[in-house]
Formats: sequence, C-alpha cells, structure tokens
Amino acid sequence: MAFVELENGDWINPDFIETIYKESQSDTSWFAGLNHGEATTITDADRAHILKTAGFVRIKKEKDDEQ
Repeated sequence: MAFVELENGDWINPDFIETIYKESQSDTSWFAGLNHGEATTITDADRAHILKTAGFVRIKKEKDDEQ
C-alpha cells in the first residue's frame, strides 16, 4: 500500500481512488473520487503523481540517476 502526499500536505491512498475527473473541461481543478463515496480536490501535479505511483505512467529516469 503506497500513500501519496498531496501538495496541500494531505495523504491519499491510490488504492481507494475510483476516478479522477474534472467537473467540466474549463475547470482547472481535478477531483479524486474515492471508493467510499467522497471526493477530494487535487491539483494537476497531484494527479500526475498519483498516476505515476499507481503505475499508469512510466517514471522517467533523470540523467543524473544514470551515473
């Protein structure tokens, strides 16, 4: 079980997230819908971090990491 720290300092468990969505295309904020019925507001950076932690986005190695 991996927890992700959000930009506001809260923690979220990606295993409990059912959906990540915007209420409309013009919105700038994202929502993470949890499996117990509530949703929490997240930033775009939070969304990317959650997707990487959950394994949906490949994490690129930095050039400094290759040395």
